[in-house]
Amino acid sequence: MKKCQQKERNGYTFTEMVIVLLCWSILLSCFIPLQYRTFQELEANLILQQLKEDLLLTQHLSMNEHVYYTLNFDEEAGGYVLYDTKERKTIFTRKLPEKWVMLLTTLQPTVRFNQKGIIQRAGTMYLYAPNKTYKIVFPFGSSRLRIEEI
Repeated sequence: MKKCQQKERNGYTFTEMVIVLLCWSILLSCFIPLQYRTFQELEANLILQQLKEDLLLTQHLSMNEHVYYTLNFDEEAGGYVLYDTKERKTIFTRKLPEKWVMLLTTLQPTVRFNQKGIIQRAGTMYLYAPNKTYKIVFPFGSSRLRIEEI
């Protein structure tokens, strides 16, 4: 008489594998949009912080060196340039991300400061990000700018 020997099989069944893969795909589909939203918020914070620092630099250069430094905004190109009109040279150029839109409402395209650090013409502009809108106010006086999320 032959004894029927059964082999022990270690491993997972096809059904168990499908269930595990389904669980992982659900978790990943929840995580990816959160990661993208976090990236957009971080990008917006960095752009707005860079704008603040560039405006501060323009103000300091105008106070310490000469008043011929200007920050020139270009709606069509979607960016701005720090320009030295005395030396006739561009210090740097900043470009907004592809899906961002800039709208100058009451702000003149050229922002200048006098020797005391006071803006010559106050105004307002809007930055439209893919998910948010920012109102940026350049007030009179020596303050730099105020950013409001709309």
